Amino acid sequence: MDAARRVVLFEGGMGVVWIALGALNVGVAGLREAWWVALAAAVATVAVTYTDEHDLFGWDDWQRYAAAVVGVVAAAVAVGLVVLATSLVVLTVVSAGLAGMGAGLLCYRFVYGVVRPVPQSRLDVRE
Repeated sequence: MDAARRVVLFEGGMGVVWIALGALNVGVAGLREAWWVALAAAVATVAVTYTDEHDLFGWDDWQRYAAAVVGVVAAAVAVGLVVLATSLVVLTVVSAGLAGMGAGLLCYRFVYGVVRPVPQSRLDVRE
């Protein structure tokens, strides 16, 4: 199995598992209640993955790690703000976000893996 196929299968599987976990945690009704959280998570996942794989900023490894930490903290703050500003509970917000991330990853990997080739930067092994 070549590297591109391995990436598509692995990340496609991750996307399916994330969608299933989100749906199993709160059910389809819970995801429907927080559809906009899932949509925002899907768009953010596609944007972050595209930016990273296409090296739009030319960052080195340390800058990428710092951006990842900032992204995790920002996501935690966003979950807190959504819970405070709406009637949604934390489990619903996190589950919708997880399902949205899975959907975004599936869509991205379909475009850059099935329709178009996987970017070379994703195939390179970083040591």
